[in-house]
Amino acid sequence: MTTPRRAAAAAVAALLVCALTGCAAPAAPPVPPVPTALPGVSVRVLQYRSDIAPHQVQLEVVNGSRQRIVVRSASLRGSGYTPALRWTDDDPAEIGAGVTVDLPARLTTAACGSAMRLSGLLRLADGTTRAVRAVDEHGTLAGLHAADCFGERAARTASVVLAGFRPDGRTTEVDVDLRAGADAAAGLVVERVLPTPLLSPADGAELWTVGRRFTASGRLTLRAVPTRCDLHAIAEDKVGTVLPVQLRLADGTRGTVSVRAPKAMKDAVLAWVVRACGND
Repeated sequence: MTTPRRAAAAAVAALLVCALTGCAAPAAPPVPPVPTALPGVSVRVLQYRSDIAPHQVQLEVVNGSRQRIVVRSASLRGSGYTPALRWTDDDPAEIGAGVTVDLPARLTTAACGSAMRLSGLLRLADGTTRAVRAVDEHGTLAGLHAADCFGERAARTASVVLAGFRPDGRTTEVDVDLRAGADAAAGLVVERVLPTPLLSPADGAELWTVGRRFTASGRLTLRAVPTRCDLHAIAEDKVGTVLPVQLRLADGTRGTVSVRAPKAMKDAVLAWVVRACGND
């Protein structure tokens, strides 16, 4: 059993050893090096139609330098999304001098209320991380961020999902479900649903006018026909099963949520359009 006197003696002995031999303080964690600039190289933010359904953007790396670079990963900081938007691949991107390459990056979670201060980071094949200028010339990220934050607010009242698809010859019924959220009692109004390159109102109207208020879970059923019967347009479709639903929240704020069909429904819609247009 260790007595208080023995414990005190041991402590004094330890102090004497440190005084005679020197006791090193615990090593501080290594500080990562500050990325150095990569002159002549920049990142531009773009979104093509094919990026809308997967909810992603392109980090377009512009190599305006005189040297080839090999990029293992690219990230965009200060975008208003967290974690940072990032592209990485087992196959590095080789970008020659004067060449531009698009690198897809999925949108993460919108940090609503945050300010955007874009900067880019490229991790190169030599293991270094370099800082590059990042620009959003068309306000792409700002628009996406605003839409995602509106969608987040709306989901507290009700989330909107595509829940059913029932074709009948050249017409079909599309079920749009509103599933109550924590603030469902506040209510929201579905004002309109916009057509897509594949689906349009069966009555020939330009859009579906709804004007219905929801304070609990409910369902809208839209009657639709193919928007067009152009085989090339059908084959090249990117957003035909992304339904824009216009909402008004309890405080009067208006916005649009993009409701994406699950893969099985997307495939069913494409197959129905081909049949309905007599192209099967």
